[in-house]
Amino acid sequence: MSKLLSQNINRLWSSLIIDEFIKNHITHFYISPGMRNAPLIAAIVESQKDNKKICIYNCMDERAAGYRALGFSKSTGKACVLICTSGTAMANYMPAIIEAKKSNMPLIVLSADRPPELTYCDENQTIEQINFYGKFVQGELSLGTPNFEISPLALTSSLSNLIHKAFFPQKGPVHFNIAFREPLEATKQFIPDEYLKLSNEQFKRIGPATRYMAPNTTPRPFEIEEIATILKTSNSGLVVIGSLNPYDLTQPVVDFIKFLNWPVYFDISSSLKFEFNLSDNALPTFDHPEVQEAMISNPPQTLFHIGGRLTSKHYYSFLKQVPSINLITLSLNKEKEDPSHHTKIRINADINSTLELVQKSLGTKPLLAKSLDLNFNTFTNKKIQIIENGPLAYPSISKTIIDNLDEHSILYIGNSTVVRSFDAYFSWQIKKKLTIATNRGVSGIEGFIASSCGFIDGAEKDVYLVIGDVSFIHDLNSLYFLKSLAFNLKIILINNHGGGIFTLLPINNEDDVVSIITSPHENSFKFSAEMAGLDYVQIDKIQDLKNSVLELKNKNTHCLLEILVDNKINKEVYEKLKTIKL
Repeated sequence: MSKLLSQNINRLWSSLIIDEFIKNHITHFYISPGMRNAPLIAAIVESQKDNKKICIYNCMDERAAGYRALGFSKSTGKACVLICTSGTAMANYMPAIIEAKKSNMPLIVLSADRPPELTYCDENQTIEQINFYGKFVQGELSLGTPNFEISPLALTSSLSNLIHKAFFPQKGPVHFNIAFREPLEATKQFIPDEYLKLSNEQFKRIGPATRYMAPNTTPRPFEIEEIATILKTSNSGLVVIGSLNPYDLTQPVVDFIKFLNWPVYFDISSSLKFEFNLSDNALPTFDHPEVQEAMISNPPQTLFHIGGRLTSKHYYSFLKQVPSINLITLSLNKEKEDPSHHTKIRINADINSTLELVQKSLGTKPLLAKSLDLNFNTFTNKKIQIIENGPLAYPSISKTIIDNLDEHSILYIGNSTVVRSFDAYFSWQIKKKLTIATNRGVSGIEGFIASSCGFIDGAEKDVYLVIGDVSFIHDLNSLYFLKSLAFNLKIILINNHGGGIFTLLPINNEDDVVSIITSPHENSFKFSAEMAGLDYVQIDKIQDLKNSVLELKNKNTHCLLEILVDNKINKEVYEKLKTIKL
């Protein structure tokens, strides 16, 4: 920071707060406009003058700001700071805060507040901001209004502790609330010399007020040996790779999979699904009736689930029908995270370091290969033939995108039918490393454009966003972020004129209900693209799909490829895929 702002107590505290964030290596600030947060904004602007690592993002809409910050955390694993004024501003962060909590992403909310004498008399733009986020944050700190009774060290060490809570015992959001009395501008007010001296000492201090050591998050040696023994002595087994953080190294997981030599199933949110193909002793899907029936009739003795929840609800249906499976789960998440209620052993530990220890305990040579005694070659080939020879539908779109993206591309996938379509595709021959991001914490459809922009902020690379039309409508205002991005957002919008997933479910027979829950519309999004300055292309034929994806890939600008899908035809393709026999 260039200097300690000391015009008044509000500016002084704001300088100390922002300085403590920077000393904890937190340098990205997503700021929404307002007057009550002006002291904080002034401190950040001042700090940026001689610290080029500090990034300031102007975010008009707080809901979009929350999701953009979430995207940054997903791409880096680092915390960033959301800053807003008082009142409903912080309430607009709530959807992103819930997603961050459920998907274990570090986020810090720094909300400006009005003082108690204004809050509790129904003054304009006031709500009760303390404990607002409830159980959806891992820690909260409210020190009231800036005052000379709280020392600079008490302020910064308390903030340092709250930052630590965003990372331990697991990553997640935290909330710091500060109530400013006027003046909010740089009006000079008296500050005692002794308090200013203590502030300067703290300001000049090297490093955080309190430095927290990284905790050990691996099981004890005898527990590692117990897991290794179970894996070695199981007559049959299956490894399931659930959601993994996009920013984490996946090589230890890959090494373990190859060493264990068990059949494996990959969820789309693991980022590993397309690094393998059918030749790698992999289960292509859980969502096909024939596959599920075969698995139920001949289940593995032990199932080792690594990572978070799966996209497929049929996986959990399978577990419920075969409760005898010895289900072991490994994930650094203190929540139960067990929809089937059949987990026998839960390992709450760091995934990579734990797998390395288990692999070491298994011995020096890869284990003998195990098989599910199921032949998926003919099944997968038939499925691919139906997709390739069929009309324009979700399965052909997801396959074409995966087959034609470059190695190491970043793919942000929307929810509903979109994510399920990618999760259902498994390659016959292609292998490539892709980074996959989704918002599967609570699987909402909002905030995907903003999240993709935040991912670009952190990854500093182009991002492909595949999104449905209703989800796109939910987040249209986030298109204004595009002008501030250093890299390109390439949007593939699948428009089936409403929530098409409901037409694939049994409720499709209830016409009066479906006509509401599908959110039907007749919109095309060319005008939206023009408003945002996007390079726009629309297609509605399968013949144009591959070339359009290739053209999108080669463009060096923000793009929108709108793909029109007929719900009736899409449903027919899914029904035909269900008829394939093993």
